Amino acid sequence: MEQKIKFTCYAIKWFDKVNGNTYHSVKVTKTKSGEIITHPKTYGYGDHYRQTALEIMLKAGWLPKKYTKKDIHMYERENNYPIDWNVKEGLKRECIANAI
Repeated sequence: MEQKIKFTCYAIKWFDKVNGNTYHSVKVTKTKSGEIITHPKTYGYGDHYRQTALEIMLKAGWLPKKYTKKDIHMYERENNYPIDWNVKEGLKRECIANAI
């Protein structure tokens, strides 16, 4: 089965050394139409950016209605991983600019 990329997600992660917190922002592009949705800088470490991206995609109506916030993590597995994840460690200004 051929993998078809439906979405591209750009996530910028930033570590606030002073307070010891990790933040991220995400920008998701629909490959076919070029539509873009973003989420501003928010707290979350590890791969929490994935959850944030999937939540804004669900809210925008880009994901099938059968997925809820509770089982949203199943979307990728059940659909042959249609999201291209581009993740970068960056500066605070890059994290903020990613969501503009």
